[in-house]
Amino acid sequence: MRIQMVIAASLLSLAACRNPTPAADTSGGTTSGGTTNGGTTNGGTTNGDPRAMQTAAIWRAEMDTLVARVDTLDRIVLALDTDADVERARAAFISARMAFKRVELALEYYAPTTSRDLNGAALPHVEEEEGPDIVTPPTGFQVVEEILFGEAPMLERAELRQEVRALQQILTRARTMIGAQRVTDDRVWDATKLEVARITTLGITGFDSPVAGQSLAEAEATLEGIAQTLRPYRNTVGRWDTVDSLLTGARGVLLAGTDRDSFDHLAFIVRFANPLARALHAQRAALGIGVPDERRAFRKDAATLFDAEAFDPLAFAPLDVRAESEVRLALGRTLFRDARLSGDRSLACSSCHIPERAFTDGLKASPGRRGQPLPRNTPTVINIGLQVGSFSDLRTTYLEDQVTEVVQSPNEMHARLADVAALLRADTAMATRFRVAFPSPPGGRDSLVTAARIRRALAAYLRGLNAMASPVDRALRGDTAALSADERAGFNVFVGKGKCATCHFLPLTNGTVPPMFQKTEVEVLGVPIRAVTSGGRVDPDVGRYRIAIAAPNKYAFRTPTLRNVSLTAPYMHNGAYPTLESVLDFYDRGGGAGIGVELDHQTLPSTPLKLTAPEKRSLVRFLRALTDTTGTQRR
Repeated sequence: MRIQMVIAASLLSLAACRNPTPAADTSGGTTSGGTTNGGTTNGGTTNGDPRAMQTAAIWRAEMDTLVARVDTLDRIVLALDTDADVERARAAFISARMAFKRVELALEYYAPTTSRDLNGAALPHVEEEEGPDIVTPPTGFQVVEEILFGEAPMLERAELRQEVRALQQILTRARTMIGAQRVTDDRVWDATKLEVARITTLGITGFDSPVAGQSLAEAEATLEGIAQTLRPYRNTVGRWDTVDSLLTGARGVLLAGTDRDSFDHLAFIVRFANPLARALHAQRAALGIGVPDERRAFRKDAATLFDAEAFDPLAFAPLDVRAESEVRLALGRTLFRDARLSGDRSLACSSCHIPERAFTDGLKASPGRRGQPLPRNTPTVINIGLQVGSFSDLRTTYLEDQVTEVVQSPNEMHARLADVAALLRADTAMATRFRVAFPSPPGGRDSLVTAARIRRALAAYLRGLNAMASPVDRALRGDTAALSADERAGFNVFVGKGKCATCHFLPLTNGTVPPMFQKTEVEVLGVPIRAVTSGGRVDPDVGRYRIAIAAPNKYAFRTPTLRNVSLTAPYMHNGAYPTLESVLDFYDRGGGAGIGVELDHQTLPSTPLKLTAPEKRSLVRFLRALTDTTGTQRR
């Protein structure tokens, strides 16, 4: 329920490498001499599609405006001496961030690393690619925001001045990068599509305006940036009147003066954001502009993130994985239920991930091997293929690796995949099924039961356990009657006052960050050993810290999906909370800090949410409306 700590782990970056963000600064922030996926400079030239290059000129002008406004902020901060100066500095900050939002789509598309430096979360960044103990301090707008809109900005003038100067330096780099881009039509429209998705999942949720509370006004500025970006394409074929009407309507609603806590987020998405995304999708097609030729989680042929087929599970898979046959998925289903995968033949995957219980076991902690309890709760595996990283501590990237980890763990199935393969190979019926599922190419050897094929079949089965047709999904696709009035109110608490969607990102409600879905974030919540309201003691499980020893990782855990959450009690990594109501009480108090747990790096705000009893009831009803196990039981 807040902006999380980003883990730039090497295991997570594998996904980013296989599905690269179009960018010139994926490794540090300067344009290279060769062309990349993003249409970056090629030997210093900037030749691109004519209309796209007009858009690039608009971006350069917007960058100049952004730099000028940050310079104004710097001058005010340097002279900061009175409360009136603080108010002027706040106004200058808001003006500068509005300018950033108008060019955000270009920065996020072509310079994502620099964009993170400009506007990333005000939390330490663990640079695991450089070594697990490398922790860099945050920079950018959000750091300035926390000081300037905090309780005592006058007492932090020196730090504030330093951070604004750092922001200026980052902007110098950003302006150079945007100015050097070779821009093409398909990339302009792709960046626009992603920006609309960013508004609905990060913008209106308050993800990057946690203190100043300007998320709605900033979303309007983002829409203005989209309108400016597409200006060179106007007076062409298509239905620009539809696009204009939706842009005007959306901007009007955002500027209507409603505060974020009472804003109707559901209505905005259904009536404006999604129709705008579809209209832009149709307009691109009418102009005959193609889409980038790359695989990514948000399918290139999907108009909105809320479409029924918006996600490509193979974008989260290893490069060599292709669409799997039904016979291979069926083999994986059988293996999932086969106790021969455990060393003593006492456990199957389904022993803990019980299909009839939404693939959980209903226990506080998994019983593990020979009934010895494991330290963590059994999570659902429904939609497990729609995230980057597995396990609560993100110790594996791909489902194939998760299979190996579980089967060979001495505390779980305690077997060797090679031994399991030999055992199954001796079963004639099972060997035949492998031969059918993994046919030999013409002239090749007979297909054998191998460790790699066991991994492949199980991962294929898990990757197919997707269910995205809950009442909430139907409502977001336009059928708002699928939700009751209470459930709709609960959605707005989830996105608004409850701040849930700043961690459990829509629409997947897990911690894999939209709209590129290339990294998963972890949270330090301060979960106690048991559910209490005071005198809490933090659960001793240190989470991600076991994998990467860096202070911000201590007690950090992957943000799980909330889909089917009504079926997966008890909750938290240790099963400490028996009901959804008890979980909401924990968050409402400010997490661990609100019940007496003292941690150095809690990422959840310690300020109580102050949800009313009706708001809590509505939120619980909304969470129950995230239920959908369609198709998972018969697989």
